[in-house]
Amino acid sequence: MNSFVTPFFADLMLWLMYIMVGAALLVSAYSVWHGLRNRRKGDDIINGVPAGRIGWCVAVGFVLLLLVTFLLGSSDPIVTNGERFADVFWLKATDMFIYTSTLLLIGCFVSAIIGRFRS
Repeated sequence: MNSFVTPFFADLMLWLMYIMVGAALLVSAYSVWHGLRNRRKGDDIINGVPAGRIGWCVAVGFVLLLLVTFLLGSSDPIVTNGERFADVFWLKATDMFIYTSTLLLIGCFVSAIIGRFRS
């Protein structure tokens, strides 16, 4: 007999999560489309700063970071709530999100400290 009991609102919360992720993806795609559509040629350099190049480097760097952290993610099966999870893709994807979030948070703190003490 399985002693694991599913929480009452688990299905509702999962569907809400799916809807929110879908909405975030749609808003992100629209934002990129709108930004590229309304972009002018002179917008690349703002106050002597190559904003266009920085934006592309950040976007490409983020995708590369996701790819590298996915490849470095563990695929070892885990046991949670008495169930064994062995799906390689989801195990690696979970590690990817954890590692990427951690690295981005560290990057934010480091850039804030450098920006604070730079003269």
